[in-house]
Amino acid sequence: MSRESVAIHVTEAHEATQADIATGITFDSTSKDAYTRAKSAAQKLYRWLGGDDEQEAKLPANMVLSILAALPMEQRLSVLNQILCPLGIEARSVDQGGAGRLDVGKLLRSVMKEGSDAQLALVNLSSAATESELLAAHKELVESAQVCERAAGELMTEITIRQARAVDN
Repeated sequence: MSRESVAIHVTEAHEATQADIATGITFDSTSKDAYTRAKSAAQKLYRWLGGDDEQEAKLPANMVLSILAALPMEQRLSVLNQILCPLGIEARSVDQGGAGRLDVGKLLRSVMKEGSDAQLALVNLSSAATESELLAAHKELVESAQVCERAAGELMTEITIRQARAVDN
């Protein structure tokens, strides 16, 4: 893609997400010529990115969302995962239709199964438990905690989706 094509995609995403209003950053050009507007936007954007020279990048932080929004979903997720994975977080696309996405029954069955396995492992321990029995009980407790954490994460994802929909409406 040319610099101008990239700039067109970024400015369209910037305006489509109303980031121009939220950030105050605009790409307006007084020219009515589309090529001149694209060239002007590309110069502004690439100046922030460090451009073609060895200058240090000075991209305003509030432009990151617009750049991400301009990317195809696969590349957007790749970039986000490169940023987030070192923090132990993974990005995934959310089906904005979302109806029926949260399976409460499945979550409950998982939490109950792993919780009861952990409880049984503790109940079956004696004060003379071997190291392998202690490790097995520990493993069950960790698995139970992980399932609870995943369930909490799914609930938070559903909350976030619903909040985003409420803002959009």
